[in-house]
Amino acid sequence: MQLRVLDVDDQGVQLSYIDSGVPLECKEDYATIFAVHGMCFSSPIYERVIANAGSANIRFVAINRRDYPGSTPLTPNDTSKLLTGSDQDKADFIHERGVEIASFVEKFVERHNLPPVSEDGKRGGFALLGWSLGNAMAIAAVANVDRLSSAGQARWTSGMRALILQEPPTASIGTPLPPKIWSPHIDTTMPEDLRNPFFVQWITSYFKHGDLSTRSLDVLSYIVPSTEHAPSIFSMSADQISRTIQYDPGASSDTYFMVFAAPQIHANYLKGCFDADVRQLLPKMKITTFTGDITCSFSLAAHWQMEDENKAHGGGFIDFVMIPGINHFVHWDDPVLALKIYKEAL
Repeated sequence: MQLRVLDVDDQGVQLSYIDSGVPLECKEDYATIFAVHGMCFSSPIYERVIANAGSANIRFVAINRRDYPGSTPLTPNDTSKLLTGSDQDKADFIHERGVEIASFVEKFVERHNLPPVSEDGKRGGFALLGWSLGNAMAIAAVANVDRLSSAGQARWTSGMRALILQEPPTASIGTPLPPKIWSPHIDTTMPEDLRNPFFVQWITSYFKHGDLSTRSLDVLSYIVPSTEHAPSIFSMSADQISRTIQYDPGASSDTYFMVFAAPQIHANYLKGCFDADVRQLLPKMKITTFTGDITCSFSLAAHWQMEDENKAHGGGFIDFVMIPGINHFVHWDDPVLALKIYKEAL
């Protein structure tokens, strides 16, 4: 699948992407979904969705974030903002990444003359999909549309239908980790060079939790996966793994972002999801977050935290969906179901 690039500013920054193209059977009123990947797993993780997108009348564009293949690497100055910068430096880092993705979307809309939203709001337009850690950057794009040119803002205002948040972990919304949380990539008792290789296998597992209706952190299975389903990575070929998984950014810039910028990530989340000015700028946008019921613990913990935050703001800002029988990788294990979930969120 061909990796293309798009210039997102006048400083030479490019974001790479893979694109399903225009659906063959319906070229006039299709919707476009722009996807932002998570930690370690780059855009090819969506290849199975892309293969099925046309039959769902969806154009699917999977973007590679900075530091991932084909996109412009982050500079030492960028990463220093996370490691040693001030609170404002860290906020600026998020603003900059958000503007890059927001710019990608509006430039893609213009270049490819994407269909506008229909009068009934049910066809055309576009959605932004975040997955895992990529939710932070998808939310940042929404939160920073007001930093675009007036023409760029207008494209977002007229075309943005939905922000779809697929299994955001606590790190992507800047909230505290659950007390019992465990993951290979944050376990400092493990050799450092083995943490992310273990993580990318472990995170694709399925987990058997207790009664989730209690919304209790004590019913979650934090460490040992269930044996009822094989991990998603077991259905990936060696070639697919080598093209999809990128350890270096997971161990560096993504980790720095999660560890050192949590307050700024949380502020970004609050603005993108609950700010009245953002809603006024994007009047057609609805926000949906979904998680599986046999997924990793930190996605479920974040789901409940977001429900509480939504209620605290008066309710009605975010729609919440829990999908039975799926893990963190429904887009790989069941791409047809994933597309169904995405379309229902439009």
